[in-house]
Amino acid sequence: MSAKELLQSHFRTIRADPQAWRLLFATDAVLEMPFAPPHVPKVLKGIDEIAESVSGFVQLLGDDFEINQKSVHLVQGEDAVVAEFSMTATAKPTGKIYNQDYILYLRAEDGKIVFYREYFDGPRTAAAFTPDS
Repeated sequence: MSAKELLQSHFRTIRADPQAWRLLFATDAVLEMPFAPPHVPKVLKGIDEIAESVSGFVQLLGDDFEINQKSVHLVQGEDAVVAEFSMTATAKPTGKIYNQDYILYLRAEDGKIVFYREYFDGPRTAAAFTPDS
């Protein structure tokens, strides 16, 4: 699959089919989240570490989970995309609405995701999952 096809499959399977989602990634893939909240690792290495973190996060989201893809841009000279999307869901631990905007860079090799960098507002994430005092 191309980077663009992998991105579409990523959005389609991240919640609906975790096993299929996991197969989109190379075994040694890297996921970076430069603006992650302090308690969340900024770099995850290998599909096992990535899948554990992502599935843990997805399990914290309610059934109203929704991804809204806004734009996808192909990167010239490599099998990669830059995309903008948003995600909304109820944060199960607090009942608050999680509403986040994302920018991502995804690079593929041999039909698998090898590198994924995701930019988002860490404090907004923390606020959705932190109970009011």
